[in-house]
Amino acid sequence: MTAPNATLALRPYQREALERIREAQARGIRRPLVQMPTGTGKTVLFSHLIAQRGGRSLVLAHRDELLDQAAQKLRAVLPGARVGKVKAEKDEHGAPIVVASVQTLSRPARLARVVPDFTTVVVDEAHHAAAESYRRVLGHLRAFEPDGPLVLGVTATPARGDGQGLDGIFEEIVFEAGILEMIRGGFLSDLRAKQIQLEADFGGLHVRRGDFVEAEVERELLAADAPAHVAEAWLEHGKDRRGLIFATTVRLAHAIAEELLEAGIAAEALDGTTPQEERRAILGRLRTGETAAVANCAVLTEGFDEPTIDCVAIVRPTRSRLLYQQMIGRGTRRWPGKFNCLLLDFVGATSRHDLLTAATLFGVEPRDVERSLVDAAAVQERLELRRDALGRLVARDVELFRSVPMAWVRVSPEHFVLGVGDGHLELRPRGEGFAVLHRHRGGEAELMGAAGTLELALGIAEDHVRGLRAETLVRPDAPWRAKPATEKQLSALRRLRVPAGAGLTAGEASELLTAAVARLRRERRR
Repeated sequence: MTAPNATLALRPYQREALERIREAQARGIRRPLVQMPTGTGKTVLFSHLIAQRGGRSLVLAHRDELLDQAAQKLRAVLPGARVGKVKAEKDEHGAPIVVASVQTLSRPARLARVVPDFTTVVVDEAHHAAAESYRRVLGHLRAFEPDGPLVLGVTATPARGDGQGLDGIFEEIVFEAGILEMIRGGFLSDLRAKQIQLEADFGGLHVRRGDFVEAEVERELLAADAPAHVAEAWLEHGKDRRGLIFATTVRLAHAIAEELLEAGIAAEALDGTTPQEERRAILGRLRTGETAAVANCAVLTEGFDEPTIDCVAIVRPTRSRLLYQQMIGRGTRRWPGKFNCLLLDFVGATSRHDLLTAATLFGVEPRDVERSLVDAAAVQERLELRRDALGRLVARDVELFRSVPMAWVRVSPEHFVLGVGDGHLELRPRGEGFAVLHRHRGGEAELMGAAGTLELALGIAEDHVRGLRAETLVRPDAPWRAKPATEKQLSALRRLRVPAGAGLTAGEASELLTAAVARLRRERRR
């Protein structure tokens, strides 16, 4: 098996997860489950596991987008590894690492051709694993036999939406990491939320199969003129952001997109009937910024990986913790220059205890959700009381680990620079991927690593910043940044012929200089 890419080293929580898997194996656990939020490197985790264990490996997923992402990231983590696909007409089931669509592989004729000799089986988005198609595949692979393969389930949300348990598939959750924990560590984007009160009464909504009846929700939201309120809220709070809108029904999604367009916001809508090529084109325009907002119904909750998203509007009241976490997970990935993701929660005037919102998910007061949710949660934690062994009430103080956004400067659409004191880091295109460079002041650029995607390159760079213990320096709200620009900075700007307006701060001057020097070097390379 190919050794893992050294530049995609495991983060502390990923190392801990691998250790928990090994400990569980030693106790006889053959089907462990790991819970990690979207965007925290589940693929990196199981790629390292595959490399460590050797033998043949299979990764099961239920959507084409997840298969493509898994294959891409496996190749990034394990350079040179041969990864075969099993989906539709592709049937590369003999490869050392196989990434397979469960819908395709579970067909009796396809499954019969697969030799059950895998050492490791990974079930991505493992909360789907109780479905009959997964059981059929896992049974063929001898997953439930004492001498069968190790079967690792990875998911951001271990609870199923239909209430069906996973205990018949997986034996134990061996490692859990929460969203707040990952935000506090700087591995996910911070979240802010805004509750938008609609004149809709959700108190009378009926529940079917664990969630609100969609037709009733649609009727309430349209009666409350929700599409117009979404457009108004987007103009007020998310005008300069790029985002997704989750709607209850197809009709509502398209109505919201139309209202946004009328308000001057570049918006589009898609649903389950949107042709694949058209869907790719819409999401491509969202990626480039040509489209600012995409409204959807039940399409982009899973398998959609766009880290530039920094606004998520939830216009589908839900009781499902699983669904709510999936929706907000579309906005929690890190990206250069992205400081937080804004959640727009559209709620009714009648509160229900079973309605999921940012406030209820994170256990904070609704009035506090407009601040950073990390800060709001810390305030709530400080207010909680516990009883000690003598029964006395004592305060429980919680240390606050705030998310650490970093002040990346965009030089071009896919070229970013970050000042780190003794020079700066660069993320720039290289071949079919991206290079991470540390350019020391007055010295040569040192290659810190390379990755197939900008998101993975960003992870390498920001882990390097943490290793340098330079997080305070690179924060966009660092105290030094608010001070007036120094004469040395102004002189350098004049020398580089960069316009500097009155009242320029040290932070603004630093960004202008960083971008100017990076552009100059790029022109010289040409």
